[in-house]
Amino acid sequence: MKLKSSFFTVLIAFALSCAGVSEVSARSLALLVGVSNYDETIGLTDLRGPENDIRLLRDVLRQRDDFDIRILADGIQGSPIPTRDAILTALKKLVDDTEQGDFVYIHMSGHGTQQADLNGDESDGKDEVFLPADTARAEPGSGTIPNAIVDEEIGDAVKALRENGVDVWFVLDSCHSGSGLRAGSPRVASRYVDPSALGLSLTDLAESVRVSPFDTPSEEDLPGGYLAFYSAQSSELAREIQIDENDPDSWYGLFTSRLAARLQENTNVSYKQLFQAVLSDLNTGVVPVAARLQTPLWEGSLIDAPVFGGNEVVGIRQFAVDGNQLQAGKLHGLVDNTVVALVAEATSTSDDILGFAQLDKAGAFTANLVAVAEDCVPGSDAPCQRLGNLAADVKFARVASRPLDAATLIAPPADLKSGQLLDASHPLNAALVQAIDAANSEYGTDIRIDQDGAVLAGAHGGALWFGSNIAIGDTPVGLRWAPEDGSLEPLLARISSAEQAAKILGSVAGTPSMLFPSPVEITTELLVSNTSELAPTVPADPVAECGVARQVIELQTDLHPGDTVKQCDVLLFGAIGSVQGPSRDVNRVYIDNQYCVHTDYQLVEGVSKPAIAGPPMEFCSDCPTAAGDVVFSAGSQRVFFVVTDSGTNQEALNLEGQLDNCGPAAVASGTRSANPVVTDFLSDLRGHNATRSTMQSFGLTNIWIERFDLQLLPRKEALSQAGLDTEN
Repeated sequence: MKLKSSFFTVLIAFALSCAGVSEVSARSLALLVGVSNYDETIGLTDLRGPENDIRLLRDVLRQRDDFDIRILADGIQGSPIPTRDAILTALKKLVDDTEQGDFVYIHMSGHGTQQADLNGDESDGKDEVFLPADTARAEPGSGTIPNAIVDEEIGDAVKALRENGVDVWFVLDSCHSGSGLRAGSPRVASRYVDPSALGLSLTDLAESVRVSPFDTPSEEDLPGGYLAFYSAQSSELAREIQIDENDPDSWYGLFTSRLAARLQENTNVSYKQLFQAVLSDLNTGVVPVAARLQTPLWEGSLIDAPVFGGNEVVGIRQFAVDGNQLQAGKLHGLVDNTVVALVAEATSTSDDILGFAQLDKAGAFTANLVAVAEDCVPGSDAPCQRLGNLAADVKFARVASRPLDAATLIAPPADLKSGQLLDASHPLNAALVQAIDAANSEYGTDIRIDQDGAVLAGAHGGALWFGSNIAIGDTPVGLRWAPEDGSLEPLLARISSAEQAAKILGSVAGTPSMLFPSPVEITTELLVSNTSELAPTVPADPVAECGVARQVIELQTDLHPGDTVKQCDVLLFGAIGSVQGPSRDVNRVYIDNQYCVHTDYQLVEGVSKPAIAGPPMEFCSDCPTAAGDVVFSAGSQRVFFVVTDSGTNQEALNLEGQLDNCGPAAVASGTRSANPVVTDFLSDLRGHNATRSTMQSFGLTNIWIERFDLQLLPRKEALSQAGLDTEN
């Protein structure tokens, strides 16, 4: 399945090549573009993050001796102003200065928007554009923004570089879509400009578009490879955030800051490992006020190549230690009370751990280290007891466990159309506040309304919608509740139980797993149904519709973080041992867009025979119930795989029915299992502080958690993306 690029769509035509991974580059060049200062008199607001983005990336790349770094960023001394001509000239100079075997990194941070596609190349009738410093207001009826840089112009430069035999890595931290809620926190801002602010009306766009059917771009066999990282999906806004609330100048692009922090580590990883690590950082909630605001995408032919042409090895996430100070902080997703394992060498193993420490007074770039015991259980507001001094020969620290709290935070509800927060007297807002108090009293939950809540809440059509995202395109998604549906308290308790499970599992997933690779490989097969067989409206018999839609399928065997699925698609997971050793217990924990948790167990033995990891997941975004009502269940899908070594003469860790919170398998409280392994695991999990290093039955090296995140498209959005007509 090929996804439409979230920005600079034309680059797909140049991205997918048959060229293999190139040898180590002869030269490495970087062009870093950051636009912060715009002409506010024409409706463009200034940004605070791009100049910091470029400084940060410059410093990261300077750690490498082989980079020729070129900068176009306002606010940086000695840099030219990033105007249209300056940016295009810099791109052309890259083409002129490179040759076969070179490597080019291009990073662009600033505002983005859309304008009319006048040449008919784009399937959605719009050009995605990057706004330079000299962007002007459009003339009435022109349909285009003066001085804006169009996707084709960037695409032509990338193609020219690849024709030279140059490998290109392109990163864009800019908005490209007008849908989605604006951030509710004063520490978050979007990098999107509504076209109407620059003089383009929806009528301008509609009248100047030449509609053409969607065509899959042809692949070009160019000598140079290509990879692109986009900061957000087409239905989301790219954000910049204030990393340290005590530092008013600590504004960075949310995606750029995560990417730079990962590049700053002492590690050699592939682009795929790097992307998955950044996605994990955004999903775990450790980034201040991130609240899963955006989901990045990638495309290109170099995804399995080593970053910057280095040696491809499994990465170890670690940070330098200088005395009692850690050379990392909030910019790296680390907060106070995080527990780290201390080692003397970058290549040290788990047997070489010298001790443990907890972070104190974490700033944007650094944090103090306080020695603590190995069994320290970190809480958000409860530091562990101090234990004197750190070992003298400590040089590196690796994250062992993150502080968690028992609270489930729900963002203040906002109107989905306007993005404005609901007034306190609004009936839906009042109902939510009352239901939270009742749920906390009846179910013992700790649910709070907080502007930085990971659970977003939106109002549309007289109903509340809850989810990690609550709109795809202009369609609300997630868990819906309306006053006529009855009590809201059970749904809030369901949200809380699902979020606590996701919080704990997510804190382990992707943290030490890079240090100790999982002994079980999780495989995926996505059966992509034929979108053209979907009816414009919800059919009475979705089973029959899916039967037709699946007669011609496309098989996708490599599931990418942030991929989308739709009505009638089917996802299958498999598990196979990747190293010899004991048998392994594999539990699939699936949290759907309705906050229902489903668990399935599989025993994996040996390395020769793959096992099916849970039943097939058949997606249905708009399905009628037996009563004839339509259930809209599009939105976020989270799947965790918990892999543990099976103990000798010990019962398996089988979580089936133990975490489930919907249907007959739901457990109201406690556990139904007398299995001590399961009891210990669930006790720690439900204690809200379970992490790899503190689970009673599992040590630092014998539990592995892998995470997959998907978005289930609403029927209307799936049809729209395929260029098909929809009926409201």
